[in-house]
Amino acid sequence: MKIDFHVHSKEYSPCGVSTIDEQIEAAIAAGLDALAFSNHDRLVPLDRLKRLNDRYAPFRILTGIEVTVIGGEHILVLGLHDLRLEGGQWPYPDLHAFVRDKGAFMVLNHPFRFNAKIEIDYRRFPPDAVEAYASNILNSLRPRILEVAEEIGAPVVSNSDAHILKDIGRNYNE
Repeated sequence: MKIDFHVHSKEYSPCGVSTIDEQIEAAIAAGLDALAFSNHDRLVPLDRLKRLNDRYAPFRILTGIEVTVIGGEHILVLGLHDLRLEGGQWPYPDLHAFVRDKGAFMVLNHPFRFNAKIEIDYRRFPPDAVEAYASNILNSLRPRILEVAEEIGAPVVSNSDAHILKDIGRNYNE
């Protein structure tokens, strides 16, 4: 199964260029089996996800959110549709505890993209995975990212971080 966990849409992310339907159709055309809309600090409503899953079955559309934590890092939260995640600016230890308490999954997204160092205490509060491959991660940053993942014993994930159609299908997880 090929899954992209990090896709943005025009409807729910200010930086999104393509619509949900355009992104889904591009993912199907690229041979993916599922994707998660993980917009910046906004969730896709559950009723909309249900309609999308009904419309595009057997392709699967999952819930996710890219939470902005204090310090500017982005944490991808999967498997938890809770409106308290919306709005951003969570203290990272609080977000970590909240996600752990709910049994969800969290990924440190595109580390070093905005800062020369990671601005959260990822050693004390390790995420479940680290995003090492995405359309906006420079190849020159990858060795540092892989070093962080190895240091905390976290697997790496590969996502498109698609805001536009051309990025769909470039990176995914199997």
